[in-house]
Amino acid sequence: MLGKKLHRKMLFYSIFLLFIAWMLAEPTNALSFRDACFLILLLFLAQSLIEKKYLYKKLSVKYKNQADLLNKLFLNCPDLVYRKDASLRYKDCNPVMRAMLNLNKKESIYNKTDYDFYPRKTAKIIRYYDKQVIKSGRIVSYKIEKKQPNGENKIYETLLAPVTDKTHITGVIGILRDTTQFETLKEKLFIQNAQLESILNNMPYIVYMKDCEGRLIFCNKNLEKEIGLPQSKLLGKNFTKEYFKDSYTELQKEDEQVIETQKSLILEKQLEFLSKPQGWYQIGKSPILDHKNNVVGIIVMIKNIDNEKALELQKRNLVSTITHDLKTPTNAQLGAMNILLDGSLGELNKEQKEMIELSKNSNIYMKNMISTILSAYKSEDTGTHIDSVKFNFYELVHLTAKEIANLAITKQQNIIIISKLLNEQVLADKLQIKRAVMNLLGNAITYGFEKTDIIVELYEQKDNIVFNVINKGYHISDEKLKEIFEKYKTNENAKFNKASTGLGLYLSKKIIKSHNGEIYAGSKPDNTCIFGFKIPRLYEAKPQKIKEPVN
Repeated sequence: MLGKKLHRKMLFYSIFLLFIAWMLAEPTNALSFRDACFLILLLFLAQSLIEKKYLYKKLSVKYKNQADLLNKLFLNCPDLVYRKDASLRYKDCNPVMRAMLNLNKKESIYNKTDYDFYPRKTAKIIRYYDKQVIKSGRIVSYKIEKKQPNGENKIYETLLAPVTDKTHITGVIGILRDTTQFETLKEKLFIQNAQLESILNNMPYIVYMKDCEGRLIFCNKNLEKEIGLPQSKLLGKNFTKEYFKDSYTELQKEDEQVIETQKSLILEKQLEFLSKPQGWYQIGKSPILDHKNNVVGIIVMIKNIDNEKALELQKRNLVSTITHDLKTPTNAQLGAMNILLDGSLGELNKEQKEMIELSKNSNIYMKNMISTILSAYKSEDTGTHIDSVKFNFYELVHLTAKEIANLAITKQQNIIIISKLLNEQVLADKLQIKRAVMNLLGNAITYGFEKTDIIVELYEQKDNIVFNVINKGYHISDEKLKEIFEKYKTNENAKFNKASTGLGLYLSKKIIKSHNGEIYAGSKPDNTCIFGFKIPRLYEAKPQKIKEPVN
């Protein structure tokens, strides 16, 4: 287009220059000055008319292209578009809006008002904002609701803009976008945030969230109350550094561990918090992950457990005192029964010996129960201390079975040991493993049926030693099996609940876990029960700092 315009100008100036040259070359035939000026004016006027024609043609094409583009946008726009005149009557709308207004092909929107399509209340709102645009000439945004033919309510966000000529506003153009899903999600999110905030504020813990640099991004009312400052004045501060000054380095390492492993951390420790005396706190730290599973922060829950620690200490002391006081008379009774049985006070007949043997076995069971309770509470306080020595595993099991055989005899049960061990030597804590074996055998005797066999299996599995006790007893449900090694959990089908069994299985689990082993239990519908464990053949215990046991 630029080349054609340049060619026209070059042609015009060439003709103009030829005309001047002709006048200079032929002065006898030269026109008068007035005629020459008139002719030049005609030339310039002709050039101007030609350029104007081409300009009109160019503008016409441009206008047509723009009109076509606007029309395509109008017809294919996914949003609802309409146009009104200055009297706020509809002039036109796009197909999407026609569908929303439920207009068929023959119905026209032309010259109709909002009262023809909306409830009176909604129409008043629309006209109010239309008038604002007509009056101010500014763009206005608002929201309306429209009930669909299927009964569904939809929310539309509306943007209004004035339509103007050179000097006056001649109408308005509106664009409506369906934001129902967005508004519904926003409402749900608002409700969930309110619920979460209510939960966090009413928890008996101090709860706060911080980013990976330690800056506070949220805290609950408990922390505000503890510090005496509102959340708005705490946000953005390095909370740990400011309020846990003496423990900052240690707590920072814990944060780094949570960020690196992306796993929660729960621990109990003594801290000086907010210039208060040192106390016991339970601290839980969990990573906050984004949609790409990157850690973007940490949520921390802190609870003062001084009262719980004091109560636990009282409980341990009470149990320790009771079991200690029970142990003395029990040992005295066992001593007295041994004197009677060895004939020091005279010979006993068969019936008398059997009666005393039964009483002795009951006292032995009582002694073992007291020992188990003490062991469980000591392990709670000090942890399970491992003193690894090399010993013969088969001999340990055989001797333990002989010691507990008297209890099996009273129920007419037989203990049968089946060993497939090629190498019977293990490196572990002999006393602790004996306790675990004793507890599992005692459990089989106590809860096994009378006049049945108790099978003890010993075999090797790669670098592990496996110990299984198989007997006949009441079926145990899967739900109960999941918690059977927890403290005080016993077989619900047992005739009597025995605290020793609950603690015995719990203590056995701690012993096997401390050896990096695995303890398990199973029960079949045919009343076959199996309890067992496996431990590494060689276990080198790491040095541990042991607290003073509860006496």
